[in-house]
Amino acid sequence: MKAVEVQVDSLGSASRFIGGFLFGALVTAFVMVLLCNAGEFCPFIARLSALQQVVATALVSFVMVDAKPLAYKTIWRERRCSFVLDEDLSATLRGRTTGIPAGVIVGILVQNFVVN
Repeated sequence: MKAVEVQVDSLGSASRFIGGFLFGALVTAFVMVLLCNAGEFCPFIARLSALQQVVATALVSFVMVDAKPLAYKTIWRERRCSFVLDEDLSATLRGRTTGIPAGVIVGILVQNFVVN
């Protein structure tokens, strides 16, 4: 029997971080634009101030982008693929969480310059 050697690829973790960052920023910007324009359909959202809309966007985006990797890291540890390392999940979580504030900024810019 041969011993299987596992190497931690730092380039793989870096690419997961960047991919998570871009995914978190994109989803957050999309949620921000939807939430800002949802006031026409939902009167509850129309009564929110700008700061409350930003906080609601951040919370909704956090639940959307971080739920699955966080569950795979904690609760569903046995259900995930054996090739997914803890370091990769940590890099993905850090990237997605870091992308949320960037997505809020991008969403505000899109809302101000493109939609209005």
